[in-house]
This record gives sequence, C-alpha cells and structure tokens, in this order.
Amino acid sequence: MPTYTTPTLVLRVPLNEPLTNQQVDDNFSNLLTGVEEVNTDLLAGLALKSDITSPTFLGTVQAPTPSNLSSGSIVTTIDFLDTRLSSLISNILPADTAIGSTSMGVTTYTGIDLGSPTKRFANLYVEAGHFAANTINVGDASISSSSTGGVVLPANTSVGPTDNIIPTNLADKIELTSLSAVTASDGVTASLSYDNTTGVFTFTPGSLTNYATTQYVNNAISSLVDSAPSSLDTLNELAAALGDDSNFATSVNNTLATKASITYVDDEIASLSTLNSPTFTGVPTAPTASANTNTTQIATTAFVLANGGGLNIDGGTATTTRNTSTISLNGGGA
Repeated sequence: MPTYTTPTLVLRVPLNEPLTNQQVDDNFSNLLTGVEEVNTDLLAGLALKSDITSPTFLGTVQAPTPSNLSSGSIVTTIDFLDTRLSSLISNILPADTAIGSTSMGVTTYTGIDLGSPTKRFANLYVEAGHFAANTINVGDASISSSSTGGVVLPANTSVGPTDNIIPTNLADKIELTSLSAVTASDGVTASLSYDNTTGVFTFTPGSLTNYATTQYVNNAISSLVDSAPSSLDTLNELAAALGDDSNFATSVNNTLATKASITYVDDEIASLSTLNSPTFTGVPTAPTASANTNTTQIATTAFVLANGGGLNIDGGTATTTRNTSTISLNGGGA
C-alpha cells in the first residue's frame, strides 16, 4: 500500500506589511509543489486499485476463508471448497443399481440418496440434465414446460406475500410500456416512490452538495487560472516558466543570498560624495598628475612639491628714502 505524504505549504506573510513580488513567487511555488505532490500520490494510488464493478485481478488473489457453514455472496476460497468437498471423490456412483418408479409423470429413484435428512446439501449446481417428466406435480398443481421453452405456471399462481400478490395473469396486467421512471431534483434524503395508478416510479436522489459536478470543477479551474495569459494558464506552462525547477524557491533564495541587501547598498551610497560640488572631510586623496601637467586635473601636494612648490622666495631688504620732493622705494636685491 503506498504511503502518501501531505505537502507542507509555507506562507511567508510579514505582519502588517504588503507581500513583495518575491514572497508571492515563493508562496505560489510552494502551492505548485504541493499540487504536484498530491497529483503524483493520487496517480500512484489509483494505479494500484481495481474497479468495483467487474474487477480484473492479477497475480494470486487471496481472501479470508469463510467458515464451513457460511452462505450468501461470500468469496469462496480453495480451502473452503476442500473442506466442503473433502468426503467426495472425482466420480460419485451409487452403491446399488437405481430402481425407479413413475407416477403421474414423476420418476422416483431408490438406492441413490445424496445426503441425509440431517446432512443436506444447501445447493446443487448442474450444467444440464433431465430431472423429471415434462410436467411436475406439486400437490394439486402442475408445472409444465411450454412449446417455446418457457414454464407454464398453474392457474391462480401468486408471487410474493399475502398482502402484496402480483396479479395471477402477468401478461394481461403488466406490460413493458406500463412502467416508466421519472427523476427529480436532489433532496435532503434519497427516495423512490411508485404511483400504482399510472405505473410511474419517481426517484429522488439524495443531496449532491458534497459531490463535485462538472460545473463546480470548471468553476474551480477558472478561479485557479483567473485571467492568466494563455501562455501561463496551465501547470505545464508555469513549470516551464520556472525552469522546471521543483526547488525554485530554494534556488531563488540561494541566489538572493549572494546579493547585497538594500540596506547595505543605501548605506554605501550615503557614504559617497556628490558628483557636483562635492564636499570632502578627513584627508581626501587623489591620483598625482605627471610633471608639467597643465589641465583641470586636481593637483595633489605631491604634484605641487615636485613642480617648484618647495622654492623659498626672499624679498630682500627694503630701503626707504624720503625728501621733500620725491619718495622712492628701492626693493634692494634678492
């Protein structure tokens, strides 16, 4: 007997937060995985079953052996037959030659009794044979065969209990066209009624609430598909879109684990300066331009010192001469 595994659907729903696309993808992937597992288990279980009506079995079919006194529509086993027929041999022959006498068309044989008054056979099954004359007398009544192979019952023959006797001449009372059936809408309980004035049977089935109708199934499928595009409205197309990866959610989680988080990226961007009119703090550094560079490239302290920025400029001694008509400044020599 197969073992069925109930799929576990893990829903990742943050508290008081809307679902992200990834969370929707994860939940939908879990749903597809559960549907696939249920479908696989169902097909495996059905493959091991047989039809209730006229089943065909394979291999060696076994059943419990009924008790020796069992009767009815119970499956018979070889052990049961061996027990019931253990005293019989392949050919049953009487010990004495049969002696028969015929009276009123009935032949009675002596010397070949089968069973006894206290040990009788419940049923006797035969393929064909002659068991009496064309007419059998039962008390004052006679049962005979017809020319067409049927059985002619005696007059005033009744079938059934005293309070429910079928009319004596069935051919005149019941015809094929006299009986008809009418179905009704489902009800709380099933019922079958008969109108003896019209010969109409009315069958009312029980409640069908718990049974899935074709309309119910179609509605369920439509709700599942919803308004998905035609290229993604079957499980096969959805599986193909997911790369036929039964562990799609795990694969996506593993891939996302190698990526930087939004918080990390935001912090890194916040630590960077703007491109337009940046303001630096600390000790900013830059590549040192080569000697004699004359562009808008940033000049580092290393560039300035390498290109004369380390020269000492001496202004010399200044002498001031004053007279009443002229004031002159002599810068002296360097």
